[in-house]
Amino acid sequence: MIIQITSGMKTIIWLAHKYGAVKLRARAHKLMWAPGDGCALIDTTTYQTSVMQRRGLIRLADGSMDTFVLTALGQTKAAALWFEPPRVRETRRQSGSYWLTTEQMHALKPWLPAQFAHLRSDDRRLLSGIVHALRENLTWQVVSGEYGPELALRQRWAQWCRSGAMDNALGHLFEQDADGQPRLVVTTAMLMRHRSGAHAIACGYLPTFAPIDEMEAA
Repeated sequence: MIIQITSGMKTIIWLAHKYGAVKLRARAHKLMWAPGDGCALIDTTTYQTSVMQRRGLIRLADGSMDTFVLTALGQTKAAALWFEPPRVRETRRQSGSYWLTTEQMHALKPWLPAQFAHLRSDDRRLLSGIVHALRENLTWQVVSGEYGPELALRQRWAQWCRSGAMDNALGHLFEQDADGQPRLVVTTAMLMRHRSGAHAIACGYLPTFAPIDEMEAA
C-alpha cells in the first residue's frame, strides 16, 4: 500500500524525528514552526493532523493532548528522508519568540501617553504579537499562543488604537535594513493589507500611516 505524503507532512515528520516530538497547534491555515522545549512547536490545520494520524504516521505522546511522536511507520518514512525538506526552512518562524527587543520597548516609552509610561510585563509580548500579525498578515487567532491569548491581543490592539498609543508605537518602531539604515518595522502597506490595520486607518486611529493617495489629496 502506497501512502501519499505531502510536503507539509514531510516537514512534520522531519521535525518530529529531529526534535523527538512535535506539538501540533491547530490554529493556522498554513504551516509554521519554531523550536520548543523538547519538541518543535508547529501551527498547522486540524485536517493535516488528523490525516497523519489516520495514515499511521504520528500518534499522541503518552498522557498528552497535543504533543505527537512518530509511529514505527513514521520513523521509517523519516529514515527515507535523506535531505531536509525545503519547507522546513521556508516555514520556520524567523522572528523568534519576540519581534521587539527590550531596547526597542524602552525606546518607545517617550512616545506613549503618560498612562503607559510604566510598561507592564506583558506589553512587550502582546505588542510583539500585534507586530507579527501585521507583518505577516495573520489573524489574531493564528498568532495567539506564545504571544498571549487571542482576546488579550484584540483588546490591546483596540485599547492602544483608541488612545493613540498604537500610532505612536508603530510610528517610532524601527529596525535596520540590510544597509544598516533605519526603517519602520510596520509599514503602511502592511497595515493596509491587514483587516484590522486597514480598519484602524479608515477610522483615523493611525494618522501616521495614512495611505499616500489620501495624503496627496489633502
